[in-house]
Amino acid sequence: MELSMIIVFIVGYLAIAMEHITKINKAAVALLITACLWVLYALIAPESAPVQILHQLGEVSSIVCFIFGAMVVVEMVDRYGGFSLVAHIIKAKNRKLLLLILSALTFFMSATLDNMTTTIIMIAIMYKLIQDPTVRLWFASMIVLAANAGGAWSPIGDVTTIMLWVKGNVTSEAIIPHLVLPSIVSLVVPLLLSLGKISGNALDDPNAGAFEEGERLYPQVTRVEKAIISAVGVFGLVSVPVFKALTGLPPFMGVLLVMGLLWLITEIMYTKHKEISESNKLRIPKVIKVVDIPTVLFFFGILMAVGALQEQGILKGLAVKLDSMTQNVYVVTGIIGVLSSIIDNVPLVAAAMGMYPLADPALVEAGSYAAAFVQNGIFWELLAYCAGVGGSLLIIGSAAGVVAMGMTKISFGWYMKNITWRAFLGYIAGMFTYMLMF
Repeated sequence: MELSMIIVFIVGYLAIAMEHITKINKAAVALLITACLWVLYALIAPESAPVQILHQLGEVSSIVCFIFGAMVVVEMVDRYGGFSLVAHIIKAKNRKLLLLILSALTFFMSATLDNMTTTIIMIAIMYKLIQDPTVRLWFASMIVLAANAGGAWSPIGDVTTIMLWVKGNVTSEAIIPHLVLPSIVSLVVPLLLSLGKISGNALDDPNAGAFEEGERLYPQVTRVEKAIISAVGVFGLVSVPVFKALTGLPPFMGVLLVMGLLWLITEIMYTKHKEISESNKLRIPKVIKVVDIPTVLFFFGILMAVGALQEQGILKGLAVKLDSMTQNVYVVTGIIGVLSSIIDNVPLVAAAMGMYPLADPALVEAGSYAAAFVQNGIFWELLAYCAGVGGSLLIIGSAAGVVAMGMTKISFGWYMKNITWRAFLGYIAGMFTYMLMF
């Protein structure tokens, strides 16, 4: 039965990869995969399946709610002109220089913000500056690479680094100076390899391409009102990590709080603007209708499918086999990084942490294989790097990639043909940089 689960996942994954050929929406395939996998798991473990599916549903729903809420907030900020201000501030008109600037901003923003949030914000800004659909694909891809690379060297930059940091496998004093340079290298290499595909200038008018609804509202909604909506939305998203630290609640609650505040503010605002027709009032319900729900469902389906593999122990079994094949930390973490582009990196890192307990420095010999597993050991730092950066190898290998896929319509095939090999060279270059450092 385990073999059946693996076959279903692989076949479904191939169907998603060939979406541009089959013309079947990836969300439909993802939902079908997760349903089939959980049915198979229920046949294997009929007593525990109902409990485990609810456990996985809780974890996955928190991520899906975060994505949905963040997309709504960003859409609101964008429609009220919030990102136009940033577009005006970025003076670079040369597309190559603009790509470097946006990539650098994304890299450092994602070290403190969630990768998904950073990607959503930066792609929204990119839409204000770049009109050519093909060029947008290159920009969005580099934003994904920058978001994943930026999250790898910060203890709060990515879910996997947070896991390692909270459990004490790494400390902020070590992971930042040890991984920042390899992470930069992993981004710079594909960036340089992609500059040849970028030419020309950005839009002369950063407001070009703004939504019609927003344009109709601009003459009637005051600048102060637009500024309040934009400030609440952007500041709210940036403050989500602070909200989590202060309350201990999952990030999606912070995003829903911001969404609720925007809803309340706009409802109160429109009670004053009676001159605006109801059809032109840009309320939250209207914005929700244009959010890319299929992308949200795709993300839900993929994570639930991976959850079924995790509950059956298939992921942990894979990690055990990997360790039995080699005891070279560079090989093990390198393969984990590649796998993280196919399978969600959270259960992969969780499996690795469960398989390799934190070693006591007093009980291991210096230079031995076990020494790689002490606090701030080579294994844990490489695991943070590989799990974060490795997700860039495929467009569906990271939350940032899935979000970008929905916002810019990047196809799996286009990304694999144009970006995967560039990202892989950067991934290897970053590992080699770390090897030279230590």
